[in-house]
Amino acid sequence: MTLRLGLLLSALVVLTAAMTPLLGVPVYGRNFAHDANFALTALSFMDAGISEGRWWPRWVMETNFGLGGITFFTYPPMGYWIAALVRRATGLNIADTLAVTMTLWRLVFLGGCFLWLRRHVPPAAALAAAALAALLPYPALVNPWIRFSYAEVAGAAMLPFLLLAIERAAESRDGRGIPGLALVFGALAMTHLPSCALVAHLAPIYGWAYGGPRGALRTLAGGIGGAGLAACFILPAAALLKDANFEGLDGGIWQNSLMFYGGLNGTAVWVQFLLVVWTTGWAAVLMALTFRWLARAMPQSPLRRAAMVLLFSSFALMTVVTLPLWIVLPQLRSIEFPWRATGVLTMPVAALAALALAGGARMTRPAVLLLGLGSAALPPLFVWVMTAFGNPEWPRFLPPEQRLERALVSPRGTSPEHLPVWALHAGWDSLWRGTETEKGPEPFPRPPLPAGTQRIPGGFVLPEATTTFSLPQFYFPAWQATDGSGHALQVRPGPDGLVQVVVDRPVRNLRVAIGLTQWEWGGWAVTGLTAASLLCLAFWRRRPVATPAVAQVVPRVGSR
Repeated sequence: MTLRLGLLLSALVVLTAAMTPLLGVPVYGRNFAHDANFALTALSFMDAGISEGRWWPRWVMETNFGLGGITFFTYPPMGYWIAALVRRATGLNIADTLAVTMTLWRLVFLGGCFLWLRRHVPPAAALAAAALAALLPYPALVNPWIRFSYAEVAGAAMLPFLLLAIERAAESRDGRGIPGLALVFGALAMTHLPSCALVAHLAPIYGWAYGGPRGALRTLAGGIGGAGLAACFILPAAALLKDANFEGLDGGIWQNSLMFYGGLNGTAVWVQFLLVVWTTGWAAVLMALTFRWLARAMPQSPLRRAAMVLLFSSFALMTVVTLPLWIVLPQLRSIEFPWRATGVLTMPVAALAALALAGGARMTRPAVLLLGLGSAALPPLFVWVMTAFGNPEWPRFLPPEQRLERALVSPRGTSPEHLPVWALHAGWDSLWRGTETEKGPEPFPRPPLPAGTQRIPGGFVLPEATTTFSLPQFYFPAWQATDGSGHALQVRPGPDGLVQVVVDRPVRNLRVAIGLTQWEWGGWAVTGLTAASLLCLAFWRRRPVATPAVAQVVPRVGSR
């Protein structure tokens, strides 16, 4: 019976996940796929950069309406690397690739939950609980449809592997479980930073609940190792944050969505969205408590204890109970939205459901079936409601080519957080605010390219220059200029916030392009040293402890 239940719910996971590639990437509307435009443009920019030979195009010249931006300086690239590989493997266009990859991440989450739970319960119970977790509203409705948050869906797919790695590190007799844990931590940091920041606060608590002080300490060690592996991204992103228009830490966004604090002071749309997320959070807590009650006859186990601790600690982060932590810890505020913890709540729900199913409680299978069927009905119901009763002036779905074109010209296709501060001070944020300046929609005219200028990957080449000139790209410290002899020229921000190259003598074969900053060099050095250290730890073998020989006593036949 449990196996049939698991197969049924897994089939529902596949069917609901398949809605995305079947229907395509939805158009932004009222509480509908409002992150889709950015995901489309980011994948388009990543794919174009890889086609140019820039496998990590930190500076994207095409974004911000052709004036360039720091998209992949501050936004993790791994999710878009994977999507770009899917595009090359399938030959699909950008929009279809994004839809298919979104589905793949959701199936990875299902498989990861099964592998994690299989360590503790029989396969049938693990499959049913994993499928239930993948059908819950936050991972199946809020993220892939209401928000279309591609990177967060990709990060959520790594959560079960992270818990599995924490358990293995806590159970090992030496530290050889730490490299695998560091690898998962590093991958999460390179995929979705808010999820990583959230988990960094909750993972040691789970490690302590599962394996005591040793589990907590090894989880911290794995987190430090993961930060070292991801230093090639984290170090430049943190060091250059002062040069970006980033409002996540002190903009007060978290206050408006902290439960019981200030969320109901927002706009009507914002309130509606918060109510959806709050409802899913409360539902997850109630479901977990229900399964805990159903599994009450089971003996105490590390997983049951750790699941309950993770349940209440992650839910507490969504409420005003943890307000002092949000005020004191800037790294916690970088999560921006406390309700992101709803995604973590799916893990203890899955764990307690698996334990209840394995315990054979009478009402467990009907409860899992009812919750699974109800959750599976929510995504198609939501899409039907939005398409049937939504604003008739915006299209719901478009062909892939039109969908990408719409994203590229939309202000929501680029993030104002990826605007350099020099452009912000020059007034270029009017492009996102939709306001007119004294000089029009753009505060300054774009300078034309000098005669003979050729576009190269990540920059320009000029045959000659005799005087100081500007380029139609926003200034950022990564811009560098060298002449044909290899001599560096000064690059500075102009009064219009654009790149200005200082030419005090005639030069030929001038190359103006994005180069590696000192922070990138430092980040790669830390990543390399961390990887070497973790490899040594992974292959390290503890010397066996010598034990004294035990004399064998052989009784003599016939002795009395």
